[in-house]
Amino acid sequence: MAQVQKIDEGIKVFGDVDRTKDGKVKSEYPAYYFTQQKDDLEESIRHKKSMLEKDLVPMSEIGIQRERLKAEEKRLDEINEGTPKLTGPQMDEVANIRESLGKKIKESMYSRSQMERGVADPHEEARRISEPCIKLETHEISFVKNCDVPIANDGKVSRDAASKAWKIASKLLGEMSNVEMLRKP
Repeated sequence: MAQVQKIDEGIKVFGDVDRTKDGKVKSEYPAYYFTQQKDDLEESIRHKKSMLEKDLVPMSEIGIQRERLKAEEKRLDEINEGTPKLTGPQMDEVANIRESLGKKIKESMYSRSQMERGVADPHEEARRISEPCIKLETHEISFVKNCDVPIANDGKVSRDAASKAWKIASKLLGEMSNVEMLRKP
């Protein structure tokens, strides 16, 4: 019987396409996070193929167009290969992590009405954004680490760091990833 990969063993959030040659993450978010850019790349591939198939590319440009098409197809393949394929239990665990992180992020945010009335302390808001203030539970730590988020020695992260992990979890689940939707009215 095949063993199911558990989230605490680590979901590879960043694929090879997201890493430098020495293995360091080279972007804040994984390539699959940017769906609009991926859609644009797919459209560009379709357009180049169509132009080549219909002989609409000048003879002097055919070689260049084929090379560009090959490079774009390779990039799209790398993005697709780097996108985690989650099992049912993994999706459940990511959903649980997303929900618990979402609650903690929500608690750390001033409400919309407090912001509008000007009663939110801007210094406190800046502190919450940048300094570790959200305590992670044991089941969240591995996923947050895999999101390339720095965790303080006391197991806390800043709200921005927690938001990054929440956004990535949202994208993996096909959910909206705008943190502002967590803010209380």
